[in-house]
Amino acid sequence: MMQTKLSILRSELGRLKRKRALVRWGSALCAIIAILLWLLAAAFLGDWSFNLPIGSRTTLLVSWVLGGLWAIKKFAWPVICARETTEDVALFVERQNHIDSDLVAALQFEQPEAKKWGSSRLADAVVDYVAEFSPSLNVFEGFSYQPLPKRAIGLGATLLLVAGLAMAFPGHASAFWNRFLLGSAHYPTKTQIESIRINGTEIPVFAERTAAQVRIPYGQPITVEVNCGGEVPLSGYASLSGLNNDSVNRIDIGTVPGKSNTFAGEVTHIADSFRVRFHFGDALSDPAEVMIVPLPLVDIVWEVTPPDYAKGSLKPGEYEGGSRQFSVLEGSAAKLKLVSSNKPLKSARLTMGEVTYDLVNSPVDHQKMSSWSLPPNTPFASITEALKYEIQVTDQDGLSLETPIAGQIRLKTDRPPRIVASAVTRQVLPTAQPKLDYAAGDDFGVAKIVAVINLSREDGRTSRHEVVAKVVDENDQPLTIVRGQVTIPLSSYELAKGDEVKIVLEVTDWRGGTPGQTGLGEPNSFNVTDLNGILVQTGEEDKKSAKQLDEILRREMGIGGDKK
Repeated sequence: MMQTKLSILRSELGRLKRKRALVRWGSALCAIIAILLWLLAAAFLGDWSFNLPIGSRTTLLVSWVLGGLWAIKKFAWPVICARETTEDVALFVERQNHIDSDLVAALQFEQPEAKKWGSSRLADAVVDYVAEFSPSLNVFEGFSYQPLPKRAIGLGATLLLVAGLAMAFPGHASAFWNRFLLGSAHYPTKTQIESIRINGTEIPVFAERTAAQVRIPYGQPITVEVNCGGEVPLSGYASLSGLNNDSVNRIDIGTVPGKSNTFAGEVTHIADSFRVRFHFGDALSDPAEVMIVPLPLVDIVWEVTPPDYAKGSLKPGEYEGGSRQFSVLEGSAAKLKLVSSNKPLKSARLTMGEVTYDLVNSPVDHQKMSSWSLPPNTPFASITEALKYEIQVTDQDGLSLETPIAGQIRLKTDRPPRIVASAVTRQVLPTAQPKLDYAAGDDFGVAKIVAVINLSREDGRTSRHEVVAKVVDENDQPLTIVRGQVTIPLSSYELAKGDEVKIVLEVTDWRGGTPGQTGLGEPNSFNVTDLNGILVQTGEEDKKSAKQLDEILRREMGIGGDKK
């Protein structure tokens, strides 16, 4: 760099400018750091005193940042904006040394463009004059490092205080820094809450970010168990606040007999979800949320399909689908439909004795309120005996029914078919053809009527014969009532006087492809006789009829009475 007449002066002014900048920047920086440290200390006192939740700590952090910005604006921004030139420093020296404007003028005249300003002889004279006395000029006259030392001492004292407190209470310092950065740390306490159990479920004493949750079925009592360490108090309490309302409550918790560091209590009559915090000595847990959840509400519907032969005779409402106990015909199929009306289910199962069937979730309703049904190939596909069952479910909260659904399917008796028959006479000739009038009926249809003839001869011999009286065609089914007459030809049996003929009508019901059940009517007995026996019977019947007629007349006319 080329030497000028004012080089020494410019060098000294440059040194002064740097020192003045150092004072400004140093003072501002010390003030900013000290203010931030004191704001940090104030934040610690507030957080430690009130155990601020994360929302309030967020506000605290924002306030600290805003305080730092204010300090920068107040102390650093003016320094950043200040731009001192050599002429500005020269002007400061002139004022401090009571010099006229010669310094500033000489610096300006020494610039190359000064040759255009006027008389060069005058400019050179000013420069020479200043160059002559400037070596003896004390440019640092009036300069002071204040307020830098004062602010540096304040900053140093603040740093020593903060560092000393942090070293004396490292646990508090570490916890505060974590909490200040929105962590989940807690300040050290004399009493330590070591574990918390709600209805047997352990929850964290201090949550990481979100509050711990435990789900309790509606209506169940809520038990709490807390283990403490350190300075164990005689008792503690739980503070409750509603999640969906403004209700608050306090539950005192005492020690378990024989366990001085274990505390237990019970919360009853709670119908809505709540938030709970535990207080023991100077220890305070993070809030935990107890969600009161309803048990699953389950409805079942049975769809009964009777055997094919009985479908046409079903009465409206004969099978109540929502009933848990009912009767079905043997061979019926029962389909189950289970629906939860208030929440989705994870599983459902049906138990019969030692056998359990997992119900199948219907794909069509898989989204929310799903429908569950029996798997294939269960005893319900074709019921041949009475079935007792229990149904239990597990919902999305892992809850089950307080009491399993219990029911029974009984077998309804398919009554055997019925038949009655009557004959006009009881005395027959060996070659007669007696006729029997009959009426047969069944709940689901009559298939066939057979006359069973049992012969008992006078010499002791017996025999059995059958005569088909009626066969109902499949196309005419179901035919529930059949009336008719059957003729029994006796000539082929070579009967003699004194023999006995007993005729029983046998009816078989219709059950489709399944073998039917048989019913028997009352026997009709015939005595084999000759013509004289027929006439005698006829005369006796005439006498009996006349006597009955005479009795009727006497009753009607009031004749007769006891003879004296």
